[in-house]
Parts: sequence; structure tokens; C-alpha cells
Amino acid sequence: MSVYEGSSESQKFACRVIADHARSTAFSIADGILPGNEGRNYVLRKIMRRAIYHGREHLGFTEPFFYKVCDEVVNNFSGAFPELAVQRDFIGKMVRLEEERFGNTMTVGLKKLDEISEHSFGRLLSLYWKKYELASDGLTNTDAMEVEIKLLEELRNNLKGQYGDFENLYSHIVFENKISPSTFLQLMKLKHPDEDVDTTKFSIYFGELLRSKGDATEKRIGEKFFDLNDFTPVVGEVSDYYENVAALTPFAQLYDTFGTPKDLIRVYLDEKGIELDEEEYNEQFDTALQELQKNSGIGKTERKSEINPMYAEIAKAVGSSQFLGYEAVRIDDAKVVAVLDSDGNSNSLKLGDQGSIVLDRTPFYAESGGQVGDTGTLNGLNKSALVTDTYSPLPGLIVHKVRVRVGEFVVGDVVTAEVHEATRDATRRNHTATHLVHAALKEVLGTHVKQAGSVVAPNYLRFDFSHYQPMSDAEIQEVEDLVNRYILQNQPVTTNMMAIEEAMRSGAVAMFGEKYGSEVRVLSVGDGKFSMELCGGTHVRATGDIGSFKITSDEAIASGVRRIRAITGFDAFERFREDEILIDRSLEALKTQRDNLPNAIERLQEEVKRTRREIEELKLKIATGTIGGASSNGDEAREVAGVKVVAKIVDGLDANGQRQLSDTLLARLKSGVVVLGRKEEGKASIIVRVSDDLKDRVRAGNVIKEIVPIIGGKGGGRPDMAEGGGPDGDKLNEAIEAGYKVIETFLSP
Repeated sequence: MSVYEGSSESQKFACRVIADHARSTAFSIADGILPGNEGRNYVLRKIMRRAIYHGREHLGFTEPFFYKVCDEVVNNFSGAFPELAVQRDFIGKMVRLEEERFGNTMTVGLKKLDEISEHSFGRLLSLYWKKYELASDGLTNTDAMEVEIKLLEELRNNLKGQYGDFENLYSHIVFENKISPSTFLQLMKLKHPDEDVDTTKFSIYFGELLRSKGDATEKRIGEKFFDLNDFTPVVGEVSDYYENVAALTPFAQLYDTFGTPKDLIRVYLDEKGIELDEEEYNEQFDTALQELQKNSGIGKTERKSEINPMYAEIAKAVGSSQFLGYEAVRIDDAKVVAVLDSDGNSNSLKLGDQGSIVLDRTPFYAESGGQVGDTGTLNGLNKSALVTDTYSPLPGLIVHKVRVRVGEFVVGDVVTAEVHEATRDATRRNHTATHLVHAALKEVLGTHVKQAGSVVAPNYLRFDFSHYQPMSDAEIQEVEDLVNRYILQNQPVTTNMMAIEEAMRSGAVAMFGEKYGSEVRVLSVGDGKFSMELCGGTHVRATGDIGSFKITSDEAIASGVRRIRAITGFDAFERFREDEILIDRSLEALKTQRDNLPNAIERLQEEVKRTRREIEELKLKIATGTIGGASSNGDEAREVAGVKVVAKIVDGLDANGQRQLSDTLLARLKSGVVVLGRKEEGKASIIVRVSDDLKDRVRAGNVIKEIVPIIGGKGGGRPDMAEGGGPDGDKLNEAIEAGYKVIETFLSP
């Protein structure tokens, strides 16, 4: 009997999920899709993570395993799909990276799940049981809180054995959310639903507990507890609550951000006593997730805009526009077949108006395939318009966005349509260079490189591609050299119209996600061995027309997707000139030679660092009183309840200097408390230090929590050191003076 046949049903199901998802993963990565946060990349990530989760949760795998399963997919299918064998190493590397990343997010996600669920329980129960909160009429907030904490502390000690170990929930929820004993009772019911908790006896227990105390306040509160006898458990209502979108939104966010699977979240809630209907839970969870993704844009591909119905009407009325831009940049007898004003109405366009014009034939290239739309002019008898953009809202319909400079444009006008040639040439250079850089990236980085988007503009090109790590300086240089080598060879750039099937058989590269007709344009550089792609854009006649090529940046835009920007032609030359000017100015300022510039900059940086250290040390000496005859023995300390306290504002120090000064002053005091404040850009920060012999009597964290609210902030820390800050720097003096009073309060018997 095989291992599979001897497995449980849940284990068999996990095996089938892993096998199915491994096939999808291997084929997707081989096709250039990498796990990410948007569109098809997001779908792949979910597929992979579901498989990994099943292996960890149901099969007990603690080490990466999924990449091995994907490797078996390559072994079994590479005969029919040889591209899998070519991409074997890349598939394995990407799957392992995602598997390790998901392992980290699972660890973080489970911790976050604890935090979210605990806070969620506290908020929910506080809503249900607000009318049963501890009565605190006549008490200050501090007194009421102390009574409640004391009461719950005794509850933990006396009922821990009877109702189970609720140490973690108690410490987190009660003290963080300050919920009342009645609310806490319901929390225990949720955590231990099988245990019989008599609410009447519970209320009487607390009443007797409080009335037995000597404090009059506690006696009065004890009397109030007898009014709690009429409440009833709401465990069922709580489960109903967790089947609505609002309650599940924080859990859906956890799934969306950290990848914590929703079935794991449901199991977790079930273990907490929240019994949920699976179908209802899944429906509401998915709704909550969709709302999150709708707002964030994650998991979907953005559309620029909805297509206006009027374009369909125009296309139906006037037919397709004839594009002649491959052969010419000027047409003398183009006819205006449609005019739209800025509101989208069919009308005339007069002097100063902005709108759109459709021609029967045009040399203007409409934005497509990453190439921006052409600009230029439309000129006729006593009329002229500037074309600021060209786009195609529907296949075959070319729309010119215009601003009228002279006269009036109406349907039937005959005009000269002329593309701005210098701009078109610059765009051509960048478009052909984009094809060259795509081929060069495959050559240098590997065949796993796939185009993931591009922008071809007159002054730059942007190319997105699949790759799992930043390019090294050597790789960038190698890509630049390869592209420039083909430019210098002045290889011819040719286009051929082919049937789509013939083009694919010839080895032409097609872009994933692009829509192609039955006949396509195939662009080849030289003999096509280095670069041959399907492309409908405009290009140079030979690679030498590009002039030169320079990469200006390389950055990550998503998991496994990088983006490079580059320039060509005159823009590249202009960049070289700018670099020369910067270098010459630097040489002049540093009084050095060109080959010694890096060393001169390093020496200057070291000198700046050394000077800054000396300045900080000088400031510290001034603050401690070791310069200028000031006291150096801590004489500025006040005596507070027999303890030396130094509380003052120090100017000119950064955060690190403030800490160093507190160390120095505390060492001088030997036994005492130091409170230092400083202001920077209108904001204030405070540090409190307490010597070891006093930290049981005066806790630095308690002191900082009392005085930082004065400057509008918050803080915390250890018993011997605490820090905090706030935006109200004008009240720093008041906060520092308050430090003496707060410390005196803690020291008082």
C-alpha cells in the first residue's frame, strides 16, 4: 500500500491540492508570471501559498518542500513542454524564495492573529456588556482603574483553577482594554464554553469580595454588583457577530497583508469558542476581502478609464481611420470626419477651444503597446490646431486631442496633418532600443526574463521585466555594452506582415496579455537572431539611428519584477554633458585631479564626520558643565523626599547626545533620578533615568507616562530608563517641572 493510500482524507486532499497547484506554479513561472501583489501575479501567489499552507498544516512539513514538487513537474512534463527544462533553475529559485517568504509571513501572521482576535473580543464584549460595566460614580478615573485591577487580580488568583488558565487573555485584554469584571466573565465563557459558569454566584462572589474589604469605595462598588444577576450569556450572539463583514474585516486584512489563510483563521476562531457556519463565514470573508482590495487596488489590473459610448457611435458612423504613419509623417488631404468639444458633444471647435478630431486618414500614431501618442499640427485654410496627444479608444478609431490656435474646425474640413518629426524620431529611437534592451536582458540575466510592461516616450524609455534580484553594476554595464554594440553595427530594422501562426513558428516574441489579430507586424533587428518581436509601433530604419544608449536607473516595482529607465540619442548625449559639468565643478571645488576624485570625496566625508563628532562632544561637555566654570559635581540636583533629582532642559543635543548626558549625570549622582528634555523643530522629547537602588520605588516608565502627556505625547520604557515625546515643545518647561512633583508622589510613603 502506498503512502498516499494510507493517509487520512485531509492528507489526501492536501496532496491533491499541492500536486495541482505545483503544475500551475511551474507553468506560470516558465511563462514569465512571478508571485506578486497585483493581477495574475497575485493569483499565482495565492495558488502557491495555499499549497504551501496545506503541506505545513496537514502533512507536517516544517522545511521548504514545494520547490521540490515543482521540480517533479518539470521532470514529468518537460518532454512535451521543453521550455520547462530551460527554466528549471529559475522555477526552483523563485518557488523557494516565495516559500521562505511565506514561512516568515505565517509566523508574523499567527502572532497578529492573536493580537487582532484578542482586541476584537474585547471591543465586541464591551459593546454587549456596556450597561454592566463597573459603576464608578464619585471616583476619579485613577481610583476606579485601581479598584478594577485589584478586583480582577484577585479573580485570577482565586478562580484560575476553576475556570482554566486565562493568563494571557487576562493580561492583554483586561489591562489593554480596561473591561469590567462582567465583561471578563463573558470572555471566560467564550474561552471555556463547556464549563458551567453560574453568573449569579459569580456576581455574589464579587459583591462579597468587595464588601469584605475595608475601603468604603470598594464596599459601595460591591453593592452595585448585586444588580448584575439578570444578565444572560451571549455566546451565540457572539458567533453571529463574527459572520458579518465588519467583524471579519480585520481578519481579511490579515489574510491580504500577511497571507494567513482564511481557513486557518476560521479554525483559530473555532478554537476560541466562536462556532461559525462555514458557508456563511466564507461568503462574508470574501466580501470583506473584496472591499479591501477594491479600495487598495491590490489583486486587480487597473483600467485607465471606462470607454465612452459616444466613441462606439462615432466608429459606427465614420468607420475606421486609416493609419499611414509608417510611411509618412505628413498627409496633405486628410478629411475631418468627427469633431468633439470638451464635453464630448459633436460640434465645431473654435479659437481657444480644446477637444477631439477624427480624420479619415492620419499619420499620427495612437498610444498603444507602451508607445505614447504622436503630437503635431492640423492646418487648413484659415485654421490651425495643435495636436497634444493621439489615442485609440476603440480598435480602428484614432482620435486627435487638439487645441485650436486659428479659425474654426467643423466636419468636412480638409487639413494637412503633420506629426512633429523630431519628437517622432526620438520616440522611434527609444522604441527600437526597447527591443534591443529586452534581448540584451535575456542574454545577460537569463531566458527567464519576460517583459512585464513598458513606456516609450520621446525623452526616455521604461522597461519592466521579470527578475528576482537587483542588477549588479557589472550586469548593467554588460547590457549597455551589448545594446550599444548593436547600435554601432548599424543593423537594419525591418518589419514584415505575417499570419499570427507563422509569426509564432518563426520564433517571434509575443507579449503576454496583448491582443493580436490574425495578421501581425513582426519587427526584426538584423537577421532576427538577436531580436524579433511582434510590434505595431514605429521604429528607426537601422540601429545606428539610435545613436547611443544609457541606463539611468534600476528598481524593484513588485516581487520578482524590476524596472529600468534608459535614454538614447540626444538625451543620452545631454546626460553625458551634464555629468561632465558636475565632475568639472566637483574637481574645481575639491582642488583635485579627475582620477583622484573618489578619494577626495571620501576624505571630505571623513573630515565632516570627525568634525560632527567633535561638535557633539563639545556640546555634551557644555551641557554637563565641564566647560565655562559650571558645576561638574551634580550640584544642580534637588533633594526630593531624600533623593537627588536632576530635571532640566538641554539644548543643542541630538537624541544620542541626550542619552549620553543622562548616563553621565546619573553616574555623578550615583543614587538619584535624572529627567532631561530637549526641543527640536518645535517638538519635544524627554528621557528619565533612575539609579538601580531606586527603581523599585520610582519606576522610570511610570514617571514618563505621567509627564509626557503635558507635551501632548506618550512614552514608556524600563524601570531604570524610559523615553517619550510630543508635538507641544512650548510646554517642555512645564513637563520638566512636573517631573519633580511626580517623583515626589512615588517616593511618598
